[in-house]
Amino acid sequence: MKGILSGILSGHNSRIRRVIGKPYNQFSQRVSIVLMDIYIDHNVWDFLFDRQIDLMKELATSEFALHLTREAEFEIPPTPDHKRRYIEQTIATCNIDVRPYFGFYDEQHSSSDQRVGGWGVGYWASEEEMKFIDSQQSRLGANKKRKTRLFKNEADISLAARSLQSVVLTLDKKAGPLQDAYRQGGKVVYLTDFDNSGLSLKDFIMSALKGTNS
Repeated sequence: MKGILSGILSGHNSRIRRVIGKPYNQFSQRVSIVLMDIYIDHNVWDFLFDRQIDLMKELATSEFALHLTREAEFEIPPTPDHKRRYIEQTIATCNIDVRPYFGFYDEQHSSSDQRVGGWGVGYWASEEEMKFIDSQQSRLGANKKRKTRLFKNEADISLAARSLQSVVLTLDKKAGPLQDAYRQGGKVVYLTDFDNSGLSLKDFIMSALKGTNS
């Protein structure tokens, strides 16, 4: 089976969450500060670069944990050099990590192109995420794109599934996986109205989340 469903293992009641920058089991009795998990769509990098938004200042690591999906990582190398350097610097400065789902080696991909991670790398997909990914398989293209080595819509499906458990920042409002997830209650925050809001990035996100929860 092609695409991101292959190799992913569901971890119903065993989902790994992020607390103070470290993974832990949700049933841990340890008292900790829970950070808000936020995934960044690749198109958001242009948005941040053009506005020179300081993510370290806007989304402090004491409150937020920033992530990329494994598929989003594939989209970085083809980016123009000046923006790629900005992305890489921001990832390092803001401690943005790549969070693949937990799963087994998928023989349809080379070792360097695996979408999932093993123990200590990947995290369990929730039952809700697995159902969403399964429902989106018809959107996957038949062939991989040459530059990213991803199937059409593969990155969007993986990202959209995350919104059922975490926050996703994007500019992509077209019909597709992210819109589907948003309509199903996913925490998808569209940054298209940010410039007219007059809000800081943090306040814009929190305001948008109130709307998704209402």
